[in-house]
Amino acid sequence: MFKTLILKEIRETLHNFRFLIATLLCLVLVPLGMYVTLKDYEQRLADYQSAMQLYQERSEGRIRYNFPAEGYRPPSILSVFSIGLGDFLPNKVVTSRNGQFQIESKIVYKNPQSILFGKIDFLFNVSFVLSLLALIFTFSSISGEKEMGTLRLIISNSIPRWKILLAKILGNYLVFLAPFMVSLLIGLLILNSSRLFTLFSGNIIIALLIILFVTLLFMFSIFNLGMLVSTLNRHSITSIVALLFIWVIFVLAIPKISPMIAQILHPVKSQQVIDTEKQIVRENLERELNRRERELFEKILAKHSIEINDFYDRSPSDKDSDKYDLATAEYDETKTSIQQEYNQRINNEITRIENDYNNNLNIQTAIAVNLSRISPISCFIYILSEISGTGIVEMNNFRENAKRFQNKVKQEIYDNFIHEKYGVTDGRDRTRIYPADGFDTRKVPIPHMSNYMHITLEDALRAEWVDIVLLSLFSILFFAASFVSFIRYDVR
Repeated sequence: MFKTLILKEIRETLHNFRFLIATLLCLVLVPLGMYVTLKDYEQRLADYQSAMQLYQERSEGRIRYNFPAEGYRPPSILSVFSIGLGDFLPNKVVTSRNGQFQIESKIVYKNPQSILFGKIDFLFNVSFVLSLLALIFTFSSISGEKEMGTLRLIISNSIPRWKILLAKILGNYLVFLAPFMVSLLIGLLILNSSRLFTLFSGNIIIALLIILFVTLLFMFSIFNLGMLVSTLNRHSITSIVALLFIWVIFVLAIPKISPMIAQILHPVKSQQVIDTEKQIVRENLERELNRRERELFEKILAKHSIEINDFYDRSPSDKDSDKYDLATAEYDETKTSIQQEYNQRINNEITRIENDYNNNLNIQTAIAVNLSRISPISCFIYILSEISGTGIVEMNNFRENAKRFQNKVKQEIYDNFIHEKYGVTDGRDRTRIYPADGFDTRKVPIPHMSNYMHITLEDALRAEWVDIVLLSLFSILFFAASFVSFIRYDVR
């Protein structure tokens, strides 16, 4: 009897005009979205390679003491499923000798309409289009039978009500999956036709299977939501109006309101203010360091009975050059500890400011994310964007890559220059910068962030396991509520 009920739902759904609409939309939008995002990825990759080449060409032979090395973030190949924050993620880091790298995010407005209206990708098609179609498939499953009076006949049989409810969900769900799976297969064939995308490589096929599982779980939860509303209403028109209202709340209201509430509950300073604070701290401490170095130099000159004018005006053949060399060596040795002290203080203060900012930003983000998780659509978006390497976690991941790149440039370039500076309090200086012994700037390879590490699939799942669990709970909760409502329905 259970099998008969499922077949009945499948036949009725197949003969319904809604199935034709769903099939047309799936067969058009899903492959089209795959094709568009594939071309978008190819363009991003070409831009990345072009930027790397231009950086290499303009940096050849220009390695120097304060060389600003540039590192670029390559696009994630899985972004073909979700563009996510791809247009807004930082894509460039510029290193500096003082240890503080600069992160840049250059948005190229090649097509302003895509920013204004958004882009169509697999994530958009599932979370917006297919979720709405799923509600349209189920809004009259129970309420329609109530209106026609056929529900009394079905319930009059000896089959348990939970089987009737489950048969309706499964019947509609299986029919809905048919055009979706066909359109997905077409889209994957389009992706596989590109030389840049190897569908059956180990990492991609595993990620694809997880994306498919999460997508099916998300759509199943939406089907259960539609069935819940249908069991609660006696008229189909009431069901569809209620579901459209819920869809607007889940898809449009909650995801957009949550960040606004988070900003009110936990305001955070802007990045511009933080950069200004770091600059002020650095300038103050460097000014203090400069003053102490000058005072130390004057003290050592006085100790060796050297006049300041004589030190600056002396020639290499001066008969007292040994005395000057001794004073210089003592100064160089003593000032090293002072420089180390201030460099540590500068790093500590800047790190403290950055950590405070990042902690506050993480708290604000966590508030927004947790509030938005009321909606299953938000959970699905978080999961798919992180797996695709275009989510919130990738922003922190880029910063970690930038730190590694800064340390690499420091070891390969900055630490191989010697900077000698001798100054006094009246402002006179004598400065000399030269490469260390054996360091040939003409033979140093241009540093690249070629070993950029995208967020791994394991890290994405570790960050998003909560959303996967929530999607499962939504499905269980909606079905349980539907069952309670259905068994309480009085056929009289």
